[in-house]
Amino acid sequence: MSRGYLVMAQGGYKDMAIALAESIKKTQSTVNNISIIVDCDITKHPTVDHFIELPTDISGDDKWKIHNRCQFYDLSPYDETVILDADMLFLSDVSSWWDMMSKYDMLITNKVKTYRDDWVNVNPYRKTFAANNMPNVYSAFAYFKKTQQNKTFFNLLKSIVTNWNAWSVRYTPESRQLFPSIDLAMAMAIKILDIESEVTTSADFPTFTHMKGGCQGWRTPSEPWDSVLNRYNTSQGIKLGPYLQTGVLHYVQKDFL
Repeated sequence: MSRGYLVMAQGGYKDMAIALAESIKKTQSTVNNISIIVDCDITKHPTVDHFIELPTDISGDDKWKIHNRCQFYDLSPYDETVILDADMLFLSDVSSWWDMMSKYDMLITNKVKTYRDDWVNVNPYRKTFAANNMPNVYSAFAYFKKTQQNKTFFNLLKSIVTNWNAWSVRYTPESRQLFPSIDLAMAMAIKILDIESEVTTSADFPTFTHMKGGCQGWRTPSEPWDSVLNRYNTSQGIKLGPYLQTGVLHYVQKDFL
């Protein structure tokens, strides 16, 4: 059974995806395979196992390009895949998660952390989730196997992101989000298929540090977060303020590298 990480690198995210690949190679003791889906002319890099050409861009003129993430299932070269956002870094070994994740057919992050290593319990970006009682999932770290049920899930995801108005009016009428996001689309698919208990867990994995300013529990949320929080490169690793970062860091800010 092949295992690996898969990341989409469209819209100026190529360098971030390669930095992510380098961090995985340096920190992961067992599973460190990574493939990057690209829409540009690039064939090899010493830390990337495969570059996969995006066959069809279904995002149209949308600059965010999130629609194409519904193609992860079809494009993954692995039997077991973890999909990631490009603007992430692995700062310590999380290889032990794989054997635990393999007990599921799909497992999607439903709890994330602040830079202080606390659980995020207030997320101002999720008003639509709360208003419509949607599963609190984060697509930036999600595991799946190649199964028929998961193929059905990703086909439904494609329908949702390409027909956003119709699906969002029906399933998220309260505080409706006018633009598609893959987190909300995944939450809608989970609710439609009634599989929340199958694809989420009360365990402390998988997770990541989510560096959106509003997630940090500050009295006054600040975007960008690095306008109020210093970052230090130390012999121990990256520190944000006085806090050493471990695990998976979703740094969000494009100029972080």
